[in-house]
Amino acid sequence: MTYTVKYKPCNLKACLFLFSALLFLVIGIFMTHQGYWILGQLLVGVFFLQSFILLHETGHYSFFKGRGLNSFFGHFFGFLSVIPFSSWVDIHNQHHKWTGWRDKDPTTTGTVNPNHGKAVRFIVNISWVLFFPIFTIGYRVGNYWNLKKIKQFSPKTNLDYVLMNLLLIWMVWGVGLFLFWDEAIKYIIGGFVLGLAYSDLIILSQHSHIDIPVSKGKAVRPIKYINQIQYTRSISFFKLLDYWVLFNFNLHEKHHAFPGVPAYFLGKKEMDEPNKRPFLNYLLKAKLMTGEQFIFSTSKNSGKEI
Repeated sequence: MTYTVKYKPCNLKACLFLFSALLFLVIGIFMTHQGYWILGQLLVGVFFLQSFILLHETGHYSFFKGRGLNSFFGHFFGFLSVIPFSSWVDIHNQHHKWTGWRDKDPTTTGTVNPNHGKAVRFIVNISWVLFFPIFTIGYRVGNYWNLKKIKQFSPKTNLDYVLMNLLLIWMVWGVGLFLFWDEAIKYIIGGFVLGLAYSDLIILSQHSHIDIPVSKGKAVRPIKYINQIQYTRSISFFKLLDYWVLFNFNLHEKHHAFPGVPAYFLGKKEMDEPNKRPFLNYLLKAKLMTGEQFIFSTSKNSGKEI
């Protein structure tokens, strides 16, 4: 059986992931309605985390069989994540192309020569201590709303389309919040913020505080996918949570080695994962650093391995 046939997209498996996300949303809203607000919003937060993960999966156009289904659900989950699907696809493709060169990868350029004042450093460090998702907010705004960056890294992108996509997202969210503000506060907003906080824990684990070289303006070639493993990190929980809650998004070394493999097959790929860490082990070591040190320096600079 060939690689292509064995791991080709399966609409049934994709729909099971969609059902899992919907289940978290329905149970979360039900629990909130029954008066268990904290528990309910924790579950709604999982739904918003999964919405971001599903945006990521559909953006590779290998989650569903057809490009149309990937695009439709990509725009839908982009709306829920407040990220234009059009800019997501372009910037994320560049991320996969240039992983391993910190100044060439559009998602890591800001960590090369950070020059932040005391106020910014204080916000970064206090947010890191309090688990406030300032990093995920900055990641989304700085990469996928940033027309200047999109133009720089994806010059063929239709910026008018990206802007229209972004304005439509904000218009629908704005009208929805205006008309249903009380309901949104009760059932959605807390979960949305928690979803950002969950995203912080997962996304920052994937490339932060890893010794990734800088090209320094030299002409360099993209690193092959299979060789990008050394520049990313996986975190482990247990298989049931990995699959049905995180949709294997935590298996980031495998994803970079095989970006075209749908998430529901990723756990079946046999390969070495030298940077895989138990989640609590990773989190403890990361939180012993300041936010500034963890985000904006590398293990080579700090001498601290995670």
